[in-house]
Amino acid sequence: MERNQKKASGFKMWTLVWGLGLAGQICWNMENQWFNTFVYTKIGKDPSIITGMLICSALATTFATFFFGTWADRTGNRRKFISIGYILWGIFTICFGLTEFISKDLYLLAGISVVLADTVMSFFGSMGNDAGFNTWTTDILTDKNRGQIGAALATQPVLGTIIGTVVGGLLVGEDNNYMRLFIVMGVFVIIFGIISLLFLSKADDVEPSKRGT
Repeated sequence: MERNQKKASGFKMWTLVWGLGLAGQICWNMENQWFNTFVYTKIGKDPSIITGMLICSALATTFATFFFGTWADRTGNRRKFISIGYILWGIFTICFGLTEFISKDLYLLAGISVVLADTVMSFFGSMGNDAGFNTWTTDILTDKNRGQIGAALATQPVLGTIIGTVVGGLLVGEDNNYMRLFIVMGVFVIIFGIISLLFLSKADDVEPSKRGT
């Protein structure tokens, strides 16, 4: 693919690399670490719900990554997929937490709602992070920043795990207030989705690649 010769640089680039990168890693960590305990605490001790979440979210993330990644390549527009993906990712993270307010008398509905909310959240997470942000960081690589960006991206999963574990535990607290966790994390991701709307410019896009089907 031909790349736009004008590269992101300086404060704007590093704000996006670290902000979007850490927001994504923390949100993925929250899903991996806290969603299961949320289901057992707030919905029911039913492993079939967890199994359903794993299967559906895996299918959703795989499809979204390939679909939106290809779409972004063909249109040459990374910005809209990053921004829209992150904003919707944050919104549906909060919506996932709202499933705890479904009446326990409607257990089947609650279980289906949890699986559906996790699937939609993962779908937009992959749209913004996997298909959008990860490919954007490849687009902006130059001989000068390759090592720095590579080191930052390699560090972020570790930081995301530490922050997600410690801060997540503090937010959930002894009273099992998962809604507080989902609101804080959802808003955090939304904020960086909005920042990407303001900071990402057309120069950060790539030339459309329309070869093949």
